[in-house]
Amino acid sequence: MSQPIDSRINDYINEYLTSKGYSNTVNTFLQERQDHQEPIDEINNENLDNKEKEKETYNTIKENMLKQLDDGNREEFFQLWSEHIPSNIINNDSTMKSLEFLIYTHFAVYYLRSNISDNNELLAQENMEVFKVYIESIRGRAISQTSDLLPLFALPYVTEPEKHASFQELFSDEWPVQLRIKVSNFLDWVFSNRSSPNLVELLQNGERASHVLVQLNNENEELKYRNRETSRQLKNLSTDYYNLINITMELVETLQQAIVGKTITNDYIDNVCARLLLARTQESMSNMLNSSQLGTDDPFIEKLDYGKIKRDIVSISTSAREKALLLQALRWKLTKAKSDFQREKMLESFIGCDLLGCRSDIEQQAKIIKQLSSPIGSDAYYVKEEWARLINTIASLRKGRNYLAPNESLIISMQKAAISEASDTLIKQHLLAALQKLSLRRSVQTIMINQNTIKWLIPLLSHTDRLSDYTLEYGVALLMNLCLRTNGRKKCAEIAEQAITVLSSLLTHPNQETRPYVNSSLYSILTLKSIRDRAMSLNLDNHLRSLIRVEKTNSETKGQLEFLLNLLLKGGDQDGRQTSDNEQDNDDEDQDIMEADLDLADKLRATDKELSGDILIDEHYISQKIPPNNKLQRATTNNMKSKSTNDPVLHRPTTPGHVRQSMAAHAVDSLVNSLAMDDLYRSHSDGFESIIYTDSTKKHFSSNNEPRISNKE
Repeated sequence: MSQPIDSRINDYINEYLTSKGYSNTVNTFLQERQDHQEPIDEINNENLDNKEKEKETYNTIKENMLKQLDDGNREEFFQLWSEHIPSNIINNDSTMKSLEFLIYTHFAVYYLRSNISDNNELLAQENMEVFKVYIESIRGRAISQTSDLLPLFALPYVTEPEKHASFQELFSDEWPVQLRIKVSNFLDWVFSNRSSPNLVELLQNGERASHVLVQLNNENEELKYRNRETSRQLKNLSTDYYNLINITMELVETLQQAIVGKTITNDYIDNVCARLLLARTQESMSNMLNSSQLGTDDPFIEKLDYGKIKRDIVSISTSAREKALLLQALRWKLTKAKSDFQREKMLESFIGCDLLGCRSDIEQQAKIIKQLSSPIGSDAYYVKEEWARLINTIASLRKGRNYLAPNESLIISMQKAAISEASDTLIKQHLLAALQKLSLRRSVQTIMINQNTIKWLIPLLSHTDRLSDYTLEYGVALLMNLCLRTNGRKKCAEIAEQAITVLSSLLTHPNQETRPYVNSSLYSILTLKSIRDRAMSLNLDNHLRSLIRVEKTNSETKGQLEFLLNLLLKGGDQDGRQTSDNEQDNDDEDQDIMEADLDLADKLRATDKELSGDILIDEHYISQKIPPNNKLQRATTNNMKSKSTNDPVLHRPTTPGHVRQSMAAHAVDSLVNSLAMDDLYRSHSDGFESIIYTDSTKKHFSSNNEPRISNKE
């Protein structure tokens, strides 16, 4: 016979008090229950003894694991880790997965630390190789998109990382100490949960269920939104399909009539063209209408006073520092969004209010262009840099590129501003990256080709010793995208000797991530006979042969070089292999490409008397907060599509950013975030609670020319 619910609750309370050692309270509680003649399920002393023994066992295991961690014994540590830590705890929680990542990082650098007497080079290499394999195993998962950990993905690819300025925090004496505290708290939490009282388990399960319900509700609302978007796109595609079928049928009938001698009038052809143009115009108008409504009455995003924001970012009455801090806060709304969905909704709000004047606000557009073109002063530098960062961030998203691409004046001013930078400043880096991302659009390629972008890029890329890897990668990728066009190749033909010399030297550059873009750029321009003839006179064929002979490790690179040599020697018109000048933009290759570099090396800091980030927005520009039940709690990942082809060179526009979000950027920006005690875990007297990362402890590392790691999609 089952106990009454009240008695069961009292039994759970009694068990909880006993587990916490409240013996006097337990005795009093039991006496009162007996006085009320309540049935009591006496706690089994044997079970309590077993729990005490279990606790001692777990303490022994914990101390052993911490000792292996301190001594750098990777294999022994992970043997214990696999035996005693349930895999579902790690795999189902991104925060716990982050801790595992940091542990692998710790062992990767253990024998590289200056305070380790046994600097075993073989073990150091082995540990780093294991870390590299681990990175490969988690590529594509949510953790590989975590901006706070992204910089550490570069570690295996940096020569002598212990001497690199970007990793100073990682090699400090405090880093392993703080990691040890995290691991200790994590083990306490895991082992204490093994023998939790029933009352604690009931409360924990209730909290988990509540969290899951909120998460499911958020996912459901997001799916509803995306379903509406997909249905709208499907409806437009269906309409276009039936219109094209009708016109095709008419043209077939007309062709049949023409065969039997009936004359086809120009008026009829004009009518067909007009109908095709009308369909395209209606589609464009529909897209513009949808864009103008983006972010309005949306329950998922907070309502901001965009009218005031637009005024303040261009007004002469707003100080340079105030403008810079506001632009920084707007960028953080995108780069620090908790989910891709929230990022997308915030971007839609920016587009809906025409933040940059790319739709119809010509006055706003003119004022922004004026700021990009203005000479740099002390604080004015930050304004220009923050504009460059914000534009680069918007260009990193497909909808952002759709918004920016029609603004020819802005694109031209971005190029002029980048050219005006004498050295490889952060302004130049971010403007160049934004231009490269926009070059995924054919209309933008045409603008850049007409603006002689190629004649700027070739000399720029000839001085690789003065360029950061970020500039180098995006510069070469932009050159490749432009060379895929016929007019782009013709521009290269005008400076053929310089183009061949620069690209030939880049074939031996130590940054391997530029190779696919260099090879494809060479392939594109070598389809022109005039350039092939000039290349032969410059002995490019011998240079390629020598590179093929010495290439022993990378079969893909060797195949690309052989492909180039074959093209150079066999001659013939290969231009048909290149992208057609009439080809449409390919949306499948035009994905969101957020990267850690967008916030990297940002030296703008608010003083004690200034506001920044969300606090600045909330204080001066908020008009309506998101309802609490609509806040998304989960972190989603970008749906990046990988492309594979048998052709060893690229034939479509692409961008290094596709990989920079999954392979590390060049510096350890925000490394302190992954080290601060409260960022990963919060310790409690009776357990261990997982919490999300916070922005309040975020610190930045400033750097300009650190090595970057990327890998072509």
